[in-house]
Amino acid sequence: MALFRQKIGLRIVVHKQTYRRLPQLSEFIYRNLPFVYHVAFMQMETTGLAEENIEELWIDPYGYNKELETAVLNLAMRNMKVSIYNSQLCILSESIRDYAKQSISDWKNIYLPECENCEIKKECAGFFASAENRHSKYIKKINDRVIPSDSCKSRMQQNI
Repeated sequence: MALFRQKIGLRIVVHKQTYRRLPQLSEFIYRNLPFVYHVAFMQMETTGLAEENIEELWIDPYGYNKELETAVLNLAMRNMKVSIYNSQLCILSESIRDYAKQSISDWKNIYLPECENCEIKKECAGFFASAENRHSKYIKKINDRVIPSDSCKSRMQQNI
């Protein structure tokens, strides 16, 4: 496909059996698949075969933040287009929140009570409806976003 200049996207579902090697996988992609147009790391939807094998696959998404952050930044630093799908902003490291996309279809998207009054809810992917009973225990509303005051903005602009 690359020889015919087709856009190739890779989607990597992150779960208990794959998360540890995300940094090495990102390195492999960069070195061996430089023609890839887009790489998406996806939080697992817990339906179908995933639900049937939940004990072997489920890991709290907060638990693989370090590996995900390394993999995402590794590709982004090398100018590869990279995204994070199906993940909640409050559990991601701040350094990779900008790579998270609203990727869950409206008809199967929900938000938990913990998300009420969150300042970044509109930017967050939310949850698959199937995740209502199985999701990160670190979900929390974010209400501490620092927005610089006008006088602070003015000083920051003067320093540029």
